[in-house]
Amino acid sequence: MPAALGAVDGVSYYNDIRPLLQVHCSGCHQAANKMGGLEITSYAGILKGGAKYGSSIAKGTPENSPLLNLVTGKLEPRMPMGGTALSPDVIELITTWVREGAEDDTPVEAKAPQVPAQPPKYAQAPTITGMSYSPDGSLLAVGGFHEVLLLNADGSGIEARLLGRSDKIHSIDFSDDGTRLVAIGGTPARFGEVQVWDLQSRDLVHSVTATSDTLFAGDLSPDGKRAVFGAADKTVRMVDLETGDELFKAGHHEDWVLQAVFGIDGERIVSISRDRAAKLADADTGAFLENVNFLRDKLYAVARHPRRDYVLIGGEDRVPYMYTMDRPRALKIADDSTLIRKFEEQAGKIFALAFSPDGSRVAVGGVADEVPIYDTETAKRVATCKGHKGGIFVIAFHPDGSRLSTGGFDGMVRSYDTRTGEQLVSFVPVPIERAESSVDPEGTD
Repeated sequence: MPAALGAVDGVSYYNDIRPLLQVHCSGCHQAANKMGGLEITSYAGILKGGAKYGSSIAKGTPENSPLLNLVTGKLEPRMPMGGTALSPDVIELITTWVREGAEDDTPVEAKAPQVPAQPPKYAQAPTITGMSYSPDGSLLAVGGFHEVLLLNADGSGIEARLLGRSDKIHSIDFSDDGTRLVAIGGTPARFGEVQVWDLQSRDLVHSVTATSDTLFAGDLSPDGKRAVFGAADKTVRMVDLETGDELFKAGHHEDWVLQAVFGIDGERIVSISRDRAAKLADADTGAFLENVNFLRDKLYAVARHPRRDYVLIGGEDRVPYMYTMDRPRALKIADDSTLIRKFEEQAGKIFALAFSPDGSRVAVGGVADEVPIYDTETAKRVATCKGHKGGIFVIAFHPDGSRLSTGGFDGMVRSYDTRTGEQLVSFVPVPIERAESSVDPEGTD
């Protein structure tokens, strides 16, 4: 049975210590707000400790454990900082746990998902929310269940399966030199994750966990050293891809932040949210600069022009709008002076936007059963890609601009000629295992 206050034999981390730390400490020492570099909502975080004292516990020796010395006041400042001191019973419970060895008895089913030992087996194609071509155009990376699949660009075979913790991948980017792949996603209501892969060795270089919910789409800085992305906790976050360290989190939005992109020189970022705003911020500090757009309806997608600081946004109101990141005059109420042009209204909500590599074309996907391609300068439709079933959640242009691929609800990858809209190929990106029939074809046992 779990120990009760005042009955401290056989103290359980999961049943006794963890709930106490969540009540008294997690407000300041959680993954989203690691004061002093300390995250105390997980056993691993307690062992790792903070920036000043290192590991929070010395197993078997309470007197040498910074956690206990801070809550008793032997180390300053006393914790919880600014809060009511822990009662003697609570301190004694933690002391006994440490003296008994401070072991982690968290049940396996309660721990965060681990990297699967074997690739998953699919009975049907999973919804596609992350997809990208490699810089040389030879590979197409597609997010699956607990994995990123590296496919031959024509869908003819699987080159590699990169297994990870995240249930779903919402964003995939290759570094410009093709040496790295960055996948962003997570497991809803559990954790968000940034995966950094070495493509030559196929090794996972970093797995950066952030927030207690999934992460959404992001972008790599022009120098390939940073990733910016949105999160379900309404923040925009930046991660150093060399070290795996979180550089900042910015809380300018009032709802889920579904995507973020860098400007041309990497000094600014634009993020979009269900709060209707496309917000411009400093890429070094995350400091808010201004709203880019006139607020209309919820936003679900943003793409940046490859050669100019223009961003294309779209969402609930079904119209793609292209804005400049540089306001031509002082901001005024209800100002839309940054608007360059708008495109035709779509047949449904917009979930995916993409510029061609040279910026001359724009593709739009969403609830509609087609993906139109437009001339960027004139906003005229030049081609229409058809054959979709269900929503389109991601669009990727091939590096040579001659074709684009789409993915979405039905789990199919479809590739099209960008000049004509003709479908070139369609395929399921994951291996499907058909259930064996229980009927004996020979009529024998």
